[in-house]
Amino acid sequence: MKTIEISDEVYAALQELAVGFHRTPDEVLASLLNLPGALPDATDPLAAFVLSPEFRTKFSDADKYVALLGRIAARHPADLGEFIRGLEGRRRYLSLSREEILEHCRHNQARQIAGTPYWAIMNLDTATKRRFLARLLEFTGYRDFVIEFACAAIGMKGRARGGRS
Repeated sequence: MKTIEISDEVYAALQELAVGFHRTPDEVLASLLNLPGALPDATDPLAAFVLSPEFRTKFSDADKYVALLGRIAARHPADLGEFIRGLEGRRRYLSLSREEILEHCRHNQARQIAGTPYWAIMNLDTATKRRFLARLLEFTGYRDFVIEFACAAIGMKGRARGGRS
């Protein structure tokens, strides 16, 4: 067995994921790296989706963001509709139609969430996508470690954090 040095922050995050998924840190890393023999299934369906080959083939933050929104919509359609209808404020990151998004700001880029009538604003930076996704996941009842894991998947392009779409 080889050893590598990682920061205390990375080690703590890896350990938390391993405990949360009832896996070893080695298994979590192997799953994230798509290694043969890795155990990509997790106890939570959303985490399993993030670890799946289907999700890991998404390259851009925008594709990952829309894929996660689509997965939430498929599993929690009523909750997502309620969440969207409850949004307040001038800038709405999710909407019932493209026109509703453009009504608030003509410069918004919008994409339809696959399999739904809902639309998402796409010209958000990575941090905003993560914050908004965390709010939605919390609203739909996900546990903290799953929320953190799913949100961290946005912005990962061969590194732990950062990036924009």
